[in-house]
Amino acid sequence: MGKKIVIGQRTDPNIVEYLRHSGDVTVVTGNDANELLAACRGAVCLQIGTWAKITAEFMDAAGTLKVVSRTGVGVDSVDVDAATKRGILVLNTPQANAQSVAEHALSQLLALSKRIVYMDANVRAGNFQARREYKSVELQGKTLGVLGYGNIGRRMAQMAHAALGMPVLAYDPFITKAPDYVTLCASIDEVLTGCDALSVHLPLLPDTRNLLNAEKLALLKPAAYLICTSRGGIVDEDALAAALIGNRLAGAALDVFEPEPPKLEKPLFSAPNLIVSPHCAGLTKESVERVAMTAAEGIADYLAGKQPAFIVNRRGLGL
Repeated sequence: MGKKIVIGQRTDPNIVEYLRHSGDVTVVTGNDANELLAACRGAVCLQIGTWAKITAEFMDAAGTLKVVSRTGVGVDSVDVDAATKRGILVLNTPQANAQSVAEHALSQLLALSKRIVYMDANVRAGNFQARREYKSVELQGKTLGVLGYGNIGRRMAQMAHAALGMPVLAYDPFITKAPDYVTLCASIDEVLTGCDALSVHLPLLPDTRNLLNAEKLALLKPAAYLICTSRGGIVDEDALAAALIGNRLAGAALDVFEPEPPKLEKPLFSAPNLIVSPHCAGLTKESVERVAMTAAEGIADYLAGKQPAFIVNRRGLGL
């Protein structure tokens, strides 16, 4: 009998077939935590998305897990410290959805600057004269701020510069080199005060939770736009609502919220010039296939005695 592999989400049949060459595969598609835990008892590897919380208690109850392979970049749904203490590899797919997320962020920026959602609503309401309000702006030559200059942030910067001629201010304490059109800043505040549009590509960590609070948002220009496609909890949603309602920010676009799904009664959802999408930036057809295959490849490598390419807790495990 082969090693047991659990896939805790709907996936392409090709992924299931691929993993069957490495072990016995069980697929759980109901988004039921109890069903997932029951399936994981005796399992060595788990491939999972964002819906399930893989806690210390879950790992202990499963008993035999050696790999948790997360589809996507963020691993905030997995207790990485607990996994490390138990010798469990936590894998992710940091490159597979980067293009899709960056394209989504750029599309949000364009939609904000051209007031696409507002104009669409006005045409449908019979107000064709909204075209004469002159609320749209050009992005050519304006400065893009990027927080988190990793795989996604780099692509966002590259596209904005190549297509729109936008110079870039970026903050990432782990990056020391960048193209000529990117200025690496020593602080987040330097990016906030200098940019005309801000795109957030940071992980959700204790020191990034509510990072963009009222104080930080006040550093942005009143004509600036804010885009966040990384994780809910990085932008203080109440502070953002106040900035938009008070005309202290020109617009914002969010693909992520805290919690998810978001609570629609929050002040945020009555704010003007806000565009929202349901944490779908990385969920293009192409990206979903790449992400699932990359996560599966990590499992296959482990079961073949190879070291997977993308180990989140590599240092903690001494690898």
